[in-house]
Amino acid sequence: MTDVQSWYRQGPDAFEGLVLQRLDEIRRALRVAEPGAVPEPEGAAAETAVEVVAGARAAAEPPDVEVVAGARAIAERYVALQRSARREILALAAGPVVAVPAADNSGQREAMRAGVRYRVVYDRDALALTDSDTPPLLEHWASLGEEMRVAFGLPLKLVLVDRARALVVPLTDGADGEPRATVLRSRPLLDALGWIFDRVWDSALPVPVAIAAAVDGPLTPADRRLLTLLLNGYTDQAIGAQLGVSERTVQRRVRGLLALAGVRSRLQLGWHAARHHWL
Repeated sequence: MTDVQSWYRQGPDAFEGLVLQRLDEIRRALRVAEPGAVPEPEGAAAETAVEVVAGARAAAEPPDVEVVAGARAIAERYVALQRSARREILALAAGPVVAVPAADNSGQREAMRAGVRYRVVYDRDALALTDSDTPPLLEHWASLGEEMRVAFGLPLKLVLVDRARALVVPLTDGADGEPRATVLRSRPLLDALGWIFDRVWDSALPVPVAIAAAVDGPLTPADRRLLTLLLNGYTDQAIGAQLGVSERTVQRRVRGLLALAGVRSRLQLGWHAARHHWL
């Protein structure tokens, strides 16, 4: 059992504590990695020891946290990471293109032809499904073997290589307007990112369903009526009586709405429906 699985079994609060702890470690590492940053002095001997150990580690292995600045540098690292894959690449594709447009992603073509499994979750808004070029492009990747799904409101760009290395790109640029990415090799954080991807993947929609939903919105008239009754406090039994279906059918359709929204509870479903103007 991984550290993340162990913490999560203790409950959501414990898992959140683990994630926040790792994020604090990343923030501290990023401050040290910033140009001109100087470690806090703790005495000459301690400083010398830290330098020796850090130098030895840097020579022996890459750092657990590495900041990559600039679109060109990010693109080069992205291609290199894809070419280093041996088994699988998991990706969350959100926000605008930072470095490599999908049509120009030669690294992915090479990796897939070498037998690397690709699973990608696309952000619904980032897909620009009204663009006539989008369906053919998705069909191209599907023909090469990419497994793809669509979700709403992905929080970041992520490329996870063999669950051993990750490239994380925030959806906003740095303070100087330059895009930045972080390459991670820290095992606890990689486990957390893998857990996040698995949860998003499980709740995401198949691409054909998402494309069809883009025409008239994600809900059918029957779904809207069910959701209206649900948000007005009707029980599953009462909703079934109103719609002329069984209580089990109501529960199955509610689970479908939860999956469509990418949420776990009916309360979250109501919040999501209001935010995305489903009614």
